[in-house]
Amino acid sequence: MISIKDNLIPRDKLKLCHAWLDKANWVYGWPSNTDMQFGHWNVDIAKTAITNTTEIKDRLPQAFKEVWKDLNNKLYKDKATLIRCYSNRHTFGTEGYIHTDTKRKEDHTIVIYLDDWNANWGGETMFYDPLKTEIIKSVIPSYGKVVSFPGTIPHKAAAISRICSKVRTTLMFKATIDPKAIYEAEELLTEFLKEIGADKKPHKNGSLMDHLIRVFHILKSVGANDILALAGGLHSIYGTNAYKTGCLSYTSWKVEQTFGPEVDRLVKLFSKLDRPNALENPDGSLSELDLFLMRSIECANLYDQSELDAEKYPNLHEFVKIFKKG
Repeated sequence: MISIKDNLIPRDKLKLCHAWLDKANWVYGWPSNTDMQFGHWNVDIAKTAITNTTEIKDRLPQAFKEVWKDLNNKLYKDKATLIRCYSNRHTFGTEGYIHTDTKRKEDHTIVIYLDDWNANWGGETMFYDPLKTEIIKSVIPSYGKVVSFPGTIPHKAAAISRICSKVRTTLMFKATIDPKAIYEAEELLTEFLKEIGADKKPHKNGSLMDHLIRVFHILKSVGANDILALAGGLHSIYGTNAYKTGCLSYTSWKVEQTFGPEVDRLVKLFSKLDRPNALENPDGSLSELDLFLMRSIECANLYDQSELDAEKYPNLHEFVKIFKKG
């Protein structure tokens, strides 16, 4: 159930990942358990929502692609889908808290430790029984050690000792095998996108359907209701100023009949905008509510494509921070 392997990935491949991470923009405050107000350092390498179900291996920098290729082959016989990839860092004072990574039994977590370690420094990965009353396994970090386990097992990163002057770096790959939808709206959206051929249309990373499902999950992960999340998951099926090859014409009634008039209105409104410019620097033509909804969809869209740049789109970037706080 909990698998521990040493020397599974060549050290030279891991060093390339570590070098990339050393230059990355780390964000402080990432929570392992959202019920706790404290967090740790994090880099979201693949930039996906925690509930994502679509393949994201093509979104990875080359060094991470090579590691995932080895992991998928050696652990899952190339049958797993990569749905998330990120890295965490802990120092003395940044404890981890007990949590599970998923509610889906199909999901698996792979942790790779990227530091030489001393057992006196703490920082073990602790695994618990379902009731969280017993520790069932404790894993001491060591460079290159790979731990894989079902994402439904409660676990945490133990606190680091005051005598440790190093940072504890872990690289996480989240994989799934034949994942099931979490939301009823997601099932409906997936069926609809296949029906209109979105799974056959290419996009920046995978198919148009892959992109749209990821946008749906990004919006759900920040608390969006089904109407907004579905509008985000359909935002380019009529085409946009940037994505010209939509799946449906404006005269189609399919969206309204399947998802309702408000979802259809939002999708058509988004498709007609000169975005992202009209949302970065609004001219007052949109109501306050529609501006909020269009910005929400656009930010999820840009984030999924790694294009939500603070220098290029400072107003949209600030909107995301406000949205998350709200």
